[in-house]
Amino acid sequence: MSRLISRPVILGVTLALSILALARFGILPTILVIVVGVTTAVLVGRHKAGLFTVRKKGARGTGWRPTVQHQELPTPTDDPVIAFAEPTVELFVSRTPPLAHLQLKAGLRSQLDSLALGRTKRIIEAPDLLPHAAADAESWPHVEAAVRKSLELARARGVELLPDGQNRLNQALALSATQGVLLAEWRQLEDGKTIWDGASARVRASDAFTIQRISEAMERQLLPDLFAGIARRPQDFEVRLLLPYALATAFYLRLSGNPPHAFAAA
Repeated sequence: MSRLISRPVILGVTLALSILALARFGILPTILVIVVGVTTAVLVGRHKAGLFTVRKKGARGTGWRPTVQHQELPTPTDDPVIAFAEPTVELFVSRTPPLAHLQLKAGLRSQLDSLALGRTKRIIEAPDLLPHAAADAESWPHVEAAVRKSLELARARGVELLPDGQNRLNQALALSATQGVLLAEWRQLEDGKTIWDGASARVRASDAFTIQRISEAMERQLLPDLFAGIARRPQDFEVRLLLPYALATAFYLRLSGNPPHAFAAA
């Protein structure tokens, strides 16, 4: 407000209201009226004396700024080239850290894992990943092949499939495979066309970390869909292994193709 009411006026109004409150509502409301009135009068007096000023509320900017902004982690000092052969399901039985046989230094392993965590987040949060892959004539055949290999593996290990839940099971495997394809395309965009040493593809150590991190992040989400299509499972085979197997197989198969022209998650 441009002009403040004077203290005598405030005190006069307070007195009148306190008398009215005492007559109609009792002592407690009267005390409240007096406290509010006296406090207001004191503040007005301090303001007029220049002891404090009323701050005007500034206009709020139109742009929205998030509290925390995502920043890409720096590339590790070294992301060693490794040979990636066609996956076998036995690779995923143990939950040991990836590439333990390479005896990487602790600092480098931490950097690779941090990069893998960031990449995992972007891949699993990529919107409409499965529909986009289904519409991609270059990527989808690798997804279908990985799903087919996963189902063949399941049957070979004694898993009986449930027709009523087959669609949910197929979608769970297809999503895992699509994430593997996306990771392979990411690798090709960074390193170019894949170089092969016989049947093994040259990839980076961080890819192995990312495969494990994606598998860990998606397992709980996809297991209900996976089990929906299984009628019986043997005691000596963990059905959860189908998910990382589908992911790694699709990753391996996609490396044989040409680098993608576009990358939606980049």
